[in-house]
Amino acid sequence: MQAAKILPNQPKNAFIVDNFEDKNVTNFPRWWGFDNISMAIRKNDAKEFKYLEKYSLHLEGQPQNWYVGGAGTYFAIDIKDYNALKLVIKGYGPKSGVLIVELFDDDNNNFEVEANPSISSETLADDKFIRTIKVDWAGWKVLILPLNEFVDGNIGIGDDKWNPSQNGSSGGLLQMQFVLLAADKSIMPQVSIDSIKFYHQGPMPMKKKSYDSGGAFF
Repeated sequence: MQAAKILPNQPKNAFIVDNFEDKNVTNFPRWWGFDNISMAIRKNDAKEFKYLEKYSLHLEGQPQNWYVGGAGTYFAIDIKDYNALKLVIKGYGPKSGVLIVELFDDDNNNFEVEANPSISSETLADDKFIRTIKVDWAGWKVLILPLNEFVDGNIGIGDDKWNPSQNGSSGGLLQMQFVLLAADKSIMPQVSIDSIKFYHQGPMPMKKKSYDSGGAFF
């Protein structure tokens, strides 16, 4: 069983995955990169967006057949009381890239996500739920992603049910990953991510919510 070193001083009504204020991707929590992804902590310009904290995670890399790679972190928590994921994303123009958010819940009750020995990009026994974001804007946006809009990304593996609870020996929601794809093979994809958290949104809106860099709500 793994021990998750999560961000300290968690609020009572949410789970903060990371806000990157410690300027560290190796602990509290630890982020790993894979394939051609380049990870870096960057200092934010507070003048760009009023919702920013001081630092963010920047992802970029050269694609191979559209695919770059990604970054992930392990936390193993029970999120049955949360129904939304909130994160702040900076785009660098209309072809910044495509970001896939992946969430892994524990279906074989061992607190681990094992790679499939036959297909390394798939899990052996745990569900992977995904949400795809086309990053086609310049500047920062706050995105609220209802968890019921994530779809099963590995049908036939795990129990194909969204059940990220720590019942019995289940680890609940084990980890998340960001996978970066190119929107145009001639342009290197890049995004920055700040303030990632799970929380309870209340009644889910009919239309997805986001804020643009000018603070406009739409």
